[in-house]
Parts: sequence; structure tokens; C-alpha cells
Amino acid sequence: MADDEFHVRTAIDVAAHPDRVWDALVDEPAAWWGAPYLMLGGPSSIDLPLRAGEPVVEHLGAASALWGVVTACEPGRAYSWRGQMGMGASAEGEVRIVLEPAPGGTRVTLAHDGAVLWGGEGAALERSYDAGWADLLRRLRAFVETGARYGAAGSNAAPER
Repeated sequence: MADDEFHVRTAIDVAAHPDRVWDALVDEPAAWWGAPYLMLGGPSSIDLPLRAGEPVVEHLGAASALWGVVTACEPGRAYSWRGQMGMGASAEGEVRIVLEPAPGGTRVTLAHDGAVLWGGEGAALERSYDAGWADLLRRLRAFVETGARYGAAGSNAAPER
């Protein structure tokens, strides 16, 4: 891997039908997405629109922050967006989340590929985003399976493993 790029791959199994996981993913992100993975702090909300070209935006009161722009949406199956996603002006990436039926529920697979435009911090970003996305997927699973809210609309903290 070149030091100006990064590639994150993580997956988790969720004991629920893909439709339920999809609804939680795109309709209820504040239930599972929260600190420290917010650009504005908490308690923010994040809009995950369902049409390509629309902005993925974090809101906190009158403030807003652009996470990126939706590049693809296949309802019930896949969602992706491209942008800076809190990485700063020197980096850009694309996140793709895919839901697939699996024994006992749904396999959620996330890929985040990015490039550092200057500064050569790809390896550090990869380590940071690898841990962060794994944590967020655990929060998503906890919300879907138990109703626990670890996002900005709940405890805003990581679930116990």
C-alpha cells in the first residue's frame, strides 16, 4: 500500500433480517452513530439520503458539516458515499456498505478506500478508520439486536464487547 492511500475492510453479522438492518442503517443513524465519530460533536444527527448526488450531512442545531455525497443506493442492499468524512481537506474517500442475507440474519460488509492528497498519512488513517468503522458496526448490531442506543441519540459511547 502506498502511504498516500488507505483501504479498510470490516464485516459483522447481525441477527436480523436485511430489511431491519437497512432501516436502522439509513433511517436511524443517530441510534448507533455517535462520538467520537462526529465532526460537530454531540448530540448530532446524520442524514443518509437515498438518492445518488444528495449530500450526507451531519447537523447540530443550526450548524452542519458535509460528510460527502451519495454515489449509489440500492435500497435493502447497498449504500455508498464519497467525500472527506472528517478526514480533513487533504484526504478523500469512498465508503460502501453492503447487506447480504446470512445464516441467522444479515452480513454487513463495509469497505472504505481513500487517498491522502498530501502529507502521506495513509497508514495512520487506515488504522484509525479500521477501528472506528468496526466500533460503529458493533453499535449498529447492538441497536438492531437489542435496541441499545450507543449513538448520538443514546449513550453516545461504544458498547461493551
